[in-house]
Amino acid sequence: MQAVSRLTPVKLLTWLHRLRWGAVVFVLLAVAAAAWLPALEIEPAPLLAVTAALATANAAIGWSLRRPRPATEAELFGHLVLDTLALTALLYCAGGSSSPFVSLYLLPIAIAAASLQRAQAWAIALLAALAYTALLLQFLVPPHTAHGGFTMHVLGMWATFMVSAALLVVFVTGMAATVRRRDQSLAEAREQMLRNEQITALGTLAAGAAHELGTPLSTMAVVVSELRDSRDDDPELDADLAVLDRQITLCKRQITHLLGAANQAGECEPRTVELAPWLQSIIDRWRLMRPDVRAILAIEPALGTTRMRDETALGQSLINLLNNAADASLANGSACIAVGAARAQDMLEVVIDDDGPGIADADTARAGRLRFSTKPDGKGLGLILSHVSLERIGGEVSLRRRESGGTRTRLSLPLDAATAST
Repeated sequence: MQAVSRLTPVKLLTWLHRLRWGAVVFVLLAVAAAAWLPALEIEPAPLLAVTAALATANAAIGWSLRRPRPATEAELFGHLVLDTLALTALLYCAGGSSSPFVSLYLLPIAIAAASLQRAQAWAIALLAALAYTALLLQFLVPPHTAHGGFTMHVLGMWATFMVSAALLVVFVTGMAATVRRRDQSLAEAREQMLRNEQITALGTLAAGAAHELGTPLSTMAVVVSELRDSRDDDPELDADLAVLDRQITLCKRQITHLLGAANQAGECEPRTVELAPWLQSIIDRWRLMRPDVRAILAIEPALGTTRMRDETALGQSLINLLNNAADASLANGSACIAVGAARAQDMLEVVIDDDGPGIADADTARAGRLRFSTKPDGKGLGLILSHVSLERIGGEVSLRRRESGGTRTRLSLPLDAATAST
């Protein structure tokens, strides 16, 4: 796994740069040895010219690699094309298709198959095959054709190369694609595990906080009651105390609901509710929490007789998304959001439109998957909690920018056939 992670374009370009210097040194040694070994039939002048050109190009490449910059697959593809052409020129000057080093054509093909896309790997293989074929045709012209047995050997080498190159591209690209898919799956699993750990920690803290908040809320309720009894001639104070009393009651109800949901988490058969009244109750509860924002609710009539499991996670997720939409609208000078609920075949779809500045296109993919927030004091927890809760019950949440302005948040949840009916 670690070896695969090091197979990056930058690392491969560095290794190719070193291999070219090795090829230059090898050619120089071969030219020097040819003076002592008459059996080596080498034309030193053209071979040294090609080697000098390769060394010059590689020196420039080395200078380029020292600069801090990202490398791309297109750049790696260009380097492999250069290496294939350089190898062709060297082989042309040192025996052509009859050279024992002609199998080095498989090296750029193998690198392309392991690190590039399938089309690019086939392009490198095709280029190497054409170069090898050109060298073979140059070998088959007189006087080489007089050596029939040797010609058959060279033709056999060419055929073996063609089969090897094709198999290399097919199997290595397939294995590389499998490894890339596995790496992506592992990355998603790690992300999911990290997110679950965060949610578990938050759940533990939330359970402790729910128990601890009971006492201060009761104290606040007593103080509000005493203030109301002591100042019964102040209408403005009474109105403010009424708001405080409703908020305290709402907090107590939410804590009781949270603890009750935790105690009932192991029940095998959760109760079912009618969908339309359930949604209406969620919106009404949210309106008590956010009296500063007006929510326009539109429920499709087809949901009137639809039933679903009473999922606490769904209600909490919906409230989180409503709060995000309300904050976005208020930040942009609006105090209104629109909520629509409809049934699409076996799916419940809830759409929340706000009048905020709109989510950036770059944030739509990571919304709910990574912890981030567009609010200056935001923690990014509401959206990720909603995403995890909905994912657990088979739903999903997505965000996108509206053409007319603002953000559209879409909540989708499958309706179980055993509990949904129309």
